[in-house]
Amino acid sequence: HRRSFLHTLAITTTSTAASSSFMLLSSAPPSNAAEEVQVPVGEKFQRIKPKLNFAYEFIPPPSVITTSNKPLQTHLDEINLPTNTRGYTYGVTVDPIRISSLKEFGTPDEVAAKIVMAELRRDGVLDVTLAADASEDELSGAYEIEYISDGTRGKKHFVTRTIVKEGKLFVLTVQVKEDDWSVSPALQREVMDAVRTFRVLDKGMY
Repeated sequence: HRRSFLHTLAITTTSTAASSSFMLLSSAPPSNAAEEVQVPVGEKFQRIKPKLNFAYEFIPPPSVITTSNKPLQTHLDEINLPTNTRGYTYGVTVDPIRISSLKEFGTPDEVAAKIVMAELRRDGVLDVTLAADASEDELSGAYEIEYISDGTRGKKHFVTRTIVKEGKLFVLTVQVKEDDWSVSPALQREVMDAVRTFRVLDKGMY
């Protein structure tokens, strides 16, 4: 799973006043699979990590076939959820962070613009465009950002939902081949419905 876009921005962006406070704790330990609890609750996928003081959940589509941890962790916690369609995957990363709200880093539109710039710096990326207006969920403070990355490995459509809560940055990222996305309204609805169920649980809920 790719590094979360805000993780990339925290390292590469120095042009904003917020960037000095928006630094990840690089010494964070990797996740320990032994303390992981994944509980199927109906259709919900829950990941509960009591020792790392977080838990989140969302409702993935039926096409998700498995879950896996990367052997080499580049985040505090990272999970991949591939589907039965090649190039269509869900992933969630968690990182410690030194801001209490995404607004400290910018508005949805400002963060979206920074994503474009950060993606353009990636090896093999030729062009990046926003696919929809960035938005904020006023209830949770989550940002939803959708963009298309065109590169040497093909054109990919990304949909992200990002939440900052209790000193941690949570990013759900969905990756789909643009050729598949552009011709399937049903796939688009499936992705957006799943993304909008992503939430971080309060401590009293786990």
